[in-house]
Amino acid sequence: MANSEYEYVKREFEYDRHLPPSNWIVVRIDGCHFHRFSKIHAFEKPNDENALNLMNDCATAMLEKFPDIVFAYGVSDEYSFVFREETQFYHRRESKILSLCVSYFTSVYVMKWKDFFPNKELKEPPYFDARAVCYPNLKTIRDYLAWRQVDCHINNQYNTCFWMLVKSGKSEQEAQLALKGTFAKDKNELLAQQFQIKYDDEPAMFRKGSSVYREKVETTVKTDDYGNPIKRPRLKVTVAHIDIIGPEFWENHQHILREGKFMLEFVKKIGIGHMLPPCNWIVIRINACQFDQ
Repeated sequence: MANSEYEYVKREFEYDRHLPPSNWIVVRIDGCHFHRFSKIHAFEKPNDENALNLMNDCATAMLEKFPDIVFAYGVSDEYSFVFREETQFYHRRESKILSLCVSYFTSVYVMKWKDFFPNKELKEPPYFDARAVCYPNLKTIRDYLAWRQVDCHINNQYNTCFWMLVKSGKSEQEAQLALKGTFAKDKNELLAQQFQIKYDDEPAMFRKGSSVYREKVETTVKTDDYGNPIKRPRLKVTVAHIDIIGPEFWENHQHILREGKFMLEFVKKIGIGHMLPPCNWIVIRINACQFDQ
């Protein structure tokens, strides 16, 4: 691009935050005002299977589009995308990662709407917000995913009770009051005694959310001279509704969250300081610490 007298606006005012190296990056996408969106489009309560499958299809498209995403977990109108620890996707520039993820996810949502709601018009555009969070090691990324799945269970159990009470004739305020202060066992008893529903028999997608990852599968790549299939292991994007809190899934899928090798250039990048924006007054305020003592 040719230089001009106006180019200083880019040079002096635009700067990117690079996410720290040797960290797992999680981009969490969350629907904006989806209470209104789901009401306008008459989503089934407490869970609309078509709406959830649409979200899952968008997440699958994300893993197919961005190879550096190694795992995704979704519930309701939320999805978390885990980038591999050593990713250099857009040089780990936060603004690029966030804008690309949320814009692509939203575009796919709109494009695939008719596949899941063939008889419903999209009455207003869906939109999502996004945040990027870094986690320093395998334990914390596993704990993050466990936190989201626990949240899924707590919210779904409450919502199942809430909407069954509303459908039985209670107002939303009465349903909230009936559930106030109840524990998990109380909700299970309510569902069993009043509605003959065993919570553990509810669909796994509702109770455990959706996990999207690449599964190792045997795929026929060609046939030999005698017509026999020749198979090779390949990674295929898979959607599953399984427990990711315990160790079993991760022990059987160690290729997903394998830790990368620590690279020397990462050490150098850690030392890069944050530059204060130009053309601004800088104030340094010094405050005494523990001066009472």
